[in-house]
Amino acid sequence: NMKHKDERMKIMNEILNGIKILKFFAWELSFQKQVEKIRAWELKGLLYFFHLQSFGIFIFSCAPILVSVATFAVYVMVDEDNILDAQKAFTSIALFNILRFPLGMFPLTLSAMVQVKVSTDRLERYLGSEDLNTSAI
Repeated sequence: NMKHKDERMKIMNEILNGIKILKFFAWELSFQKQVEKIRAWELKGLLYFFHLQSFGIFIFSCAPILVSVATFAVYVMVDEDNILDAQKAFTSIALFNILRFPLGMFPLTLSAMVQVKVSTDRLERYLGSEDLNTSAI
């Protein structure tokens, strides 16, 4: 997604820097189509990201119920002597509820760490590039 955004920003900078030449040769439509094509790729990536995010939110919302049902089903089916009474059920539900927040924060933390990695790589590439020779002008 960031690649598409960078590509779009690059072409927009080229357009704005060379607007006189662009107007002189009547290249507006050509560059407009290029920008629209890149923007379509960018929007497609954003749509995919938001679909994944929506699915993740749905799973996160359903997880406590599914975990409780699965745990209770396994507990009862593993051994015939296991009887699910109110004390065990409510204790288990309370523990699942305590674990819900930390486990819910894990994907957000992982996503933030990936974004930090991408940003630091970009900064490192920028700061590590050669300086412009100012005496060449």
